[in-house]
Amino acid sequence: MGVGIHAHGASDLKDNYRVRGMDVVRFSVVVPTFNRSDTLRQTLAALVGQDYPDYEVIVVDDGSTDDTGEMVRQAFPGVHYLHQSNRGPAAARNAGIHAASGEIIAFTDDDCLPPYNWLTRLADGYARHPEVVGVGGYLEAPAEVLQHNILARYERYMTREHYGARDEEVVGGFECPAGGTCNMSYWRSVLIEVGGFDEGFRYAAGEDTDLKWRICRTGAQLLYMPIKVTHLQPYTFGSFRRQQIIRGRGAAHFERKHFGHAPSVARIVLRLAKRTVRFAGQVMGGHNYKLACVQLAAGWFDCWGQFLEIMCGRK
Repeated sequence: MGVGIHAHGASDLKDNYRVRGMDVVRFSVVVPTFNRSDTLRQTLAALVGQDYPDYEVIVVDDGSTDDTGEMVRQAFPGVHYLHQSNRGPAAARNAGIHAASGEIIAFTDDDCLPPYNWLTRLADGYARHPEVVGVGGYLEAPAEVLQHNILARYERYMTREHYGARDEEVVGGFECPAGGTCNMSYWRSVLIEVGGFDEGFRYAAGEDTDLKWRICRTGAQLLYMPIKVTHLQPYTFGSFRRQQIIRGRGAAHFERKHFGHAPSVARIVLRLAKRTVRFAGQVMGGHNYKLACVQLAAGWFDCWGQFLEIMCGRK
């Protein structure tokens, strides 16, 4: 019995869906976690309160050393809890996929807060677009954080301007804004067919892009829907710096895998130069100065992460 069935009453909700002409497809929600029991508690509270009639929640603990296991077992006994040695989020998600009983696997992270109708809206996307193999939304900070935190506003700016995740639905291939595993779902059969996540991505970066790349190269289509999942991260400069460095490492590993080689030191230096020139152009062009500074810092930290990854690969 899924968490949502127990919480909301399976028969009544399923009958309601059938009256509306919607097939009830079972979802499995997979949440990898590592030493974030406080935010994970909020994530799980949102997940067990979904209004969808048939789903399960699977937490894969990637070797946490805090009280994650005890918290999940005591506060959320209906959640399926798995524990593994620390192998990274890609391996954790694969463990969740293999344990799942649902036809569709939905992914979110342990610092994310999905809306109460998240699964219902994802299901509606599949019902209206039977041609797609994946449906997802976007990630954004809480409204009160966006008001005063420039790092949160930069995240929103990148989501909307760089990735194109705005207020309109988009159906497409790799260019589709959907795909980030903070707010994404795929048919389980498709995930099995492509071999799931590449566990060579040890960090929380690049593994979702790699999966999306491999799925879309088969000609498959995805659907982006303007469904917001709230990001519960602290939005401090330290967390921003660590996140950008990790993204750089993931990007370098992605290049190594798909283009046959990681970026050279010369290429990384060239990228640094281009990003610095872009910053100067933005400032002279009247671009928001604070956002431009954050984007420049993000580019520098990203390049540092790429450098760390290629140095690691040479050992």
